[in-house]
Amino acid sequence: MERNNNTPSPCLGGPQIPGIPKGIDSIAAIIPAYNEAERIGEVLGVLTRTARIREIIVVDDCSTDNTAEVVLKFRTVKLLRNSRNRGKSYSLERGVNATDAKILFFCDADLRGLTPRIVSQTIQPVIDGEVGMFIAVRNNIMQKSIRWIALCSGERALTRTTWECLPPRFKHRFRVEVGLNHVAGRHGSGFGYAIMPVYQTVKEIKYGILHGTVRRWWMIYDIFCALLLVGLCRGRNAILAMAP
Repeated sequence: MERNNNTPSPCLGGPQIPGIPKGIDSIAAIIPAYNEAERIGEVLGVLTRTARIREIIVVDDCSTDNTAEVVLKFRTVKLLRNSRNRGKSYSLERGVNATDAKILFFCDADLRGLTPRIVSQTIQPVIDGEVGMFIAVRNNIMQKSIRWIALCSGERALTRTTWECLPPRFKHRFRVEVGLNHVAGRHGSGFGYAIMPVYQTVKEIKYGILHGTVRRWWMIYDIFCALLLVGLCRGRNAILAMAP
């Protein structure tokens, strides 16, 4: 397990995340979904077989296919439906607000190769209090080659307090993973990550070459905006540290 545990700083202007109590077993899986009828059933089938998951919440982001119908086949899964398309971060926030779980497991609806063992391996370091967040890095060339891309993986377990310390400016579309990495690394017990044998259906296959490419570059734009926010925040801290 790789670990990132930077010295805490008051970068985001929020409270320091308290120590993680060991033995927490209140765990909820939250899955944002948009037009994932062909793929979400596989993910839900795994999560419903994972013993440590107490609650499963799907937030359907106003899909135009039959995603909701597929979800409703799983009787133990709670379905929330957005009245209009609001984006990933909004859907995650709505899912978190719908549960009182102390540990959250975020998972993309189009993940392939997920197993109950992988879910448990991702959650366990947070349960044990080793880290405030643990990321399951996908097993593809891009994520294995470029660390900052790898750490933007959507599959992660985290404490509820880590999420609650995330400022609103990071709860915007695809900025959320970069923001969570910063919060966990600077304000809490750090985060860990490991490469897992999972992968995601690429956007160009899901949406077609043109639409998929546009969505990919829109996501990259969001990520760079989040990285810029983190850089500005750290620069401000450096200036404050030098002040008399």
